Amino acid sequence: MGRHALRRGGRAALVSALAVAVAAGSITLFAGSEDGGGAAQAATAAAGTTEIVLDDPRTETRRTEQLLAAGDTGFLHRQASVPGLLWTDYDDGSTVTVQGPSGVYEPTNSRNCYEISQPCRSGTFGQGADTVALPHYYSDYPISLWTPGGNGLTTVDLNGRDYAGTYGTTLVSADRDAVTDGHGVDGTWLELTDIVDGEQRDRAVTGWPADADWSGGFGSSPRTGDKDGALLSYPVSDGSGSATTYTVGYLDFATAQFTPVFTGADTIPDLVLTADRVGWYTEAAGLHLKPRADLTAEETVPVAGTENNASPDPVPVLVGDWAVFTNGPLKAVSLTDGTTKTLLTASYGVPLATPDGGALVTGGTTTADWWVQRVSLGSDGAPQVKRLTKIAPYENKKTGIALSRGSLRVVEDNPSNANSDTTSLRTLTTNGGTELTASAITESSPVSPKCPYANTACSALWGNFDGTDARDVYLDTYYDSDEGGSGLENADRLVNIGYVPLEFHTEGGSIVDVSDDYAVYDSGGSAPMQYVGEFGQGQKLKRSVRAAALNGSTLWSATATAGQLTSYSLVTDKTLATVTVPGLGCVPSELQAAGRWVYWACGTGSAGVYDTKARTSVAVTPGDVLLGDGFTVRHDHDADRLVLTEAATGSSRVIASGLPDSGLAVDRRFRWTVDEYTGLVAWFDAREQTHVATTGVAPSAVTAFDSEVDNFVDPAVPFNGHWLVSRPVTSWSLTFTSVQSGANGKATRTLTGGASSAWVSANWNGRTASGSYFPNGWSTWALKATGLGTSAPVAVTTGKAYVGRGAPVRHDFDSPDGPDGRGDLVTLNSSGGLTFHAGTGTGKLGEKTTGTGWPTTITAVPFGDLSGDRCNDVLIRYSSGALRLYKPGCGATVKPSTSYTTLATSGWTQYNALTSPGDVSGDGRPDLIARNSSTGAVYLYKGTSDGKLASRVKLYDNWKGYKKIVGVGDITGDGRPDLLAQDTANTLWRYDGKGDGTFAARVKVFADWGGSYNAVVGIGDITDDGRPDLVSRDTSGNAWRNSGDGKGSFGSRVKIASGWSGYKSLS
Repeated sequence: MGRHALRRGGRAALVSALAVAVAAGSITLFAGSEDGGGAAQAATAAAGTTEIVLDDPRTETRRTEQLLAAGDTGFLHRQASVPGLLWTDYDDGSTVTVQGPSGVYEPTNSRNCYEISQPCRSGTFGQGADTVALPHYYSDYPISLWTPGGNGLTTVDLNGRDYAGTYGTTLVSADRDAVTDGHGVDGTWLELTDIVDGEQRDRAVTGWPADADWSGGFGSSPRTGDKDGALLSYPVSDGSGSATTYTVGYLDFATAQFTPVFTGADTIPDLVLTADRVGWYTEAAGLHLKPRADLTAEETVPVAGTENNASPDPVPVLVGDWAVFTNGPLKAVSLTDGTTKTLLTASYGVPLATPDGGALVTGGTTTADWWVQRVSLGSDGAPQVKRLTKIAPYENKKTGIALSRGSLRVVEDNPSNANSDTTSLRTLTTNGGTELTASAITESSPVSPKCPYANTACSALWGNFDGTDARDVYLDTYYDSDEGGSGLENADRLVNIGYVPLEFHTEGGSIVDVSDDYAVYDSGGSAPMQYVGEFGQGQKLKRSVRAAALNGSTLWSATATAGQLTSYSLVTDKTLATVTVPGLGCVPSELQAAGRWVYWACGTGSAGVYDTKARTSVAVTPGDVLLGDGFTVRHDHDADRLVLTEAATGSSRVIASGLPDSGLAVDRRFRWTVDEYTGLVAWFDAREQTHVATTGVAPSAVTAFDSEVDNFVDPAVPFNGHWLVSRPVTSWSLTFTSVQSGANGKATRTLTGGASSAWVSANWNGRTASGSYFPNGWSTWALKATGLGTSAPVAVTTGKAYVGRGAPVRHDFDSPDGPDGRGDLVTLNSSGGLTFHAGTGTGKLGEKTTGTGWPTTITAVPFGDLSGDRCNDVLIRYSSGALRLYKPGCGATVKPSTSYTTLATSGWTQYNALTSPGDVSGDGRPDLIARNSSTGAVYLYKGTSDGKLASRVKLYDNWKGYKKIVGVGDITGDGRPDLLAQDTANTLWRYDGKGDGTFAARVKVFADWGGSYNAVVGIGDITDDGRPDLVSRDTSGNAWRNSGDGKGSFGSRVKIASGWSGYKSLS
């Protein structure tokens, strides 16, 4: 049973979860399909949405279903424990309760089938048309006629005659005495009544035996009919006063003529009538038939009698050339050859013939799979069944409900334990529109919440699903007797099912809101306070009570100023924004937040939804309201329905009707709830079944509520990222892009994943899809996701991660922690010290490491990784003309003793310019550009796979006109390294690399540039923007930086050092 307020209780451990769908309707039985079934059944829904109904039977006893009448567009029936008569549409399954003169019509005695467990004579409430007759308690009182569609009631006065039945639109009634020649005459006379041109018409029936036993016979004798006539029976006695046989005859409505058809029928036969046959059946005598068009024809017995004495007796209905028998397996017997076909494993009750020649039966397999089913002929001429309406099983009373990120928890009364309720979990899966399915139930431990509604037994819950476990939250009480506790015997605590509770050492309070492991709670007592906490972390805020709402880690709050709200980050502990809300003319009494929307209410006077993106408000009706992403749902207690209002437009529609009256002004989270993340709505109906529906409302863009992200990756330590998304996603992608360029430009890697309801997780090894290493230094990452109910991915969040021990970046040799993706400068001093000056990332040069012992006549050329150890190398040309490749490794200085490879023992003094732009040829290895001092010819030396240089290839004949030739890496952003050349007129030219070992025609970069510079170095990126920069030294010893713009040019120079005249060379 549900719990009352102020009661101690225990915690519950969790086992599993669930996923998603919604609609509108009248009463909502469940529409079926030929192959549908199981615990989740489709129900009537609004266009573009879906509703399902979920079973959780408490017993194997099936709910009694009584079929009463079959019309052209729907059928009339009753269900145990459901008030009134129900009319259900064949096509959409929508069901309405029949209204009589005084409201819901209820049968009151045996004359109008009060006992639902007893057979009801055909025609009592109609048969064969969309006309429902509502008999009075007394059989001779006027009859009310009801039709679907709300056209009101028509009253038929039988003038004291006894009502027998309605077939089509014709009523059959009887007098038990008549007046002839002024004298009373005992007997029975039948009359037909219908409405013609708006007037009641009464006609006497001819051919009906006056001595037919009415009081003891016809009133309860078998009968059936359709719009054209009725098949009636009456008992025939052997003189002893007991009926021994029955006579069965046909009453033609067109002529008002009754014609006996069968005599000597067994006692209380079942009658069958179709457009072409009439007949009767008992198990012992079999099925006796005649053509309807020739009532004098010889009768046939296509189905012979048996001595099975089945209980209950089989009851037949004709469908084409087949007889279909209920009670037990639903079997069809061919009237032509006796072939038998089993249509259902079980069936029960009296079937109904439908006007189109089919039939209605009740049957299925188990309690959770019991349906009203329609029998019709298939394309092969054999009968087939199709589910029409689910017959709800008996269920325990529901006391609470939570729905979060597609995880549905239902709480129900526990008949075996008065101190706790039981819960069950399902996972819902949806596309946000027309698709919605539910998993099987997973049971979990009992719960015992404190009901937030006074004088009510309930187990209200706040949904809280972390992507793995349903950590739904409820308020409970406990004895706070631990050391440091309050000593309160009924202290409040917020129980997070399956996790640690939140305790504030207070009592008499209530939960304000819960979202993704954060909670807001107001304490009770004479000096109430508001607490904000995080499960597993404890209290984060304590403040005065005010309207508040959570949207993940964002806390929305009312201020003391009317119309003003604030948003606050519980992650950074900072105020995010203060907004003035249009239309909010008060200090709000209530706030709710979901997606980009904030719901506000000024008591019961006014309410609205604020769009934090557009900064507009839409007015909505206040009351028992819950906010979803882009909509509100309000329980209209006067009309027993849920009304959805779209936040963007203010348009409203009913999504659920016939909700039972809880007797409360507010019963959200007790009898219904909203999933603010998926757009689902769930509620309990009068049968205590759970309905879930999609809304079809466009959701907010996906954002990240929380992030747990590494900022470093190397081959031994992968990057791990976890993001709590603001709503379920159907797919996601995480793209890494290197800030720096490698041998062939910037590196990228995209990881992808599928659906996730809460957390998106990814790990990355710092490599491309082909296995290549990312360049050292910073890489950015960008998370995109496609939200549930949308089709296009959106940007969610971005960040960066540092890549260590990756691929070397041009000109990067050393830093305090090894190569860092930043360019470094190499200088040679007059003492033979070869120094690496580390780029800082801020546009300057920082720490220095020096290798000593070098001749001051060497030429040092910073080179890429030719040796294959993922560390940049250095070319050293000696005055002797020898050329060596020194391989210092990562983060080490270069000394004469450093490991090297001799590339040439002489001949390299012919070159007066040596520079390496990077990989000029596009093969992934660094290359060298050299200019002959005597001829001015420029040559390309390609790096080889064995760590050497290939034979030279001439690029240009005579570049004597250039003062400086500088390899600068990729300064145009196309992934190919480029050259700069300064001519004698101090014009700076750019040669764009083509990636095939050649360069494009020159492009002027600057005129009158660098006339005072005696050294210009393409240092790489020292500003951390991924664009190579220049460092130059003038004749006064000042060092300057020109920051690259990534488009082939540079910004204005910035002085970064002075006193550098002592360096013999910069490279």
